[in-house]
Amino acid sequence: MASPRILIAEALLDLTQEDLTKFTARLKEPRGDEHKPARLKQAQLIGKDHQGLADLLADSFSGNAVSITLALLRAIGANRVADDLGECKRKPRIWFRPRVKAVRNFCFSFVNTLGHFVDRNRNELIGRVSNVAPILDHLLQEKVLKDEQYAEAMAISSTQTKMRFLFSGPLKSAGVKGKAVLLSALKEHEPYLIEELEEKEG
Repeated sequence: MASPRILIAEALLDLTQEDLTKFTARLKEPRGDEHKPARLKQAQLIGKDHQGLADLLADSFSGNAVSITLALLRAIGANRVADDLGECKRKPRIWFRPRVKAVRNFCFSFVNTLGHFVDRNRNELIGRVSNVAPILDHLLQEKVLKDEQYAEAMAISSTQTKMRFLFSGPLKSAGVKGKAVLLSALKEHEPYLIEELEEKEG
């Protein structure tokens, strides 16, 4: 299994900026569990990005860092990110490209492999998906999209901009499970495109 600081950093990278701000604020509040320190100081949190926060959590809480992160993610309502972190904690990790500071390494399992197909083919999907409306309907039904996000996406005239909106916002916060739902919709409504992309990947 990957180290706690890597698992935590990748989970925090899936948060929206708003949720990352909420998460950081929670670190300053007493948690009410038995682990020390009971809260982190403002000075420790200034200027910390997802990797800085992961390092701080790992250094401060050692073997309890992932469990504390899970609790804090659920406290701010980031349940999908928490579920993904819990999945990565339980399952082995497969590295498919070298780790560099600015590039995220993905946590693979038999459950979440499909989601990463979406990431690997992001540009093709943005440029070539044409039947977007039923895909948005599917994402709304499966609660990957909220009502306001669905309305915002439907109001966009360009199909490419619709898809770019999905990748830049809702899918980022939905994590691997949300991408798996998107892939399911794409296989139903854009079967020939997905078949072609799968063949390219071998």
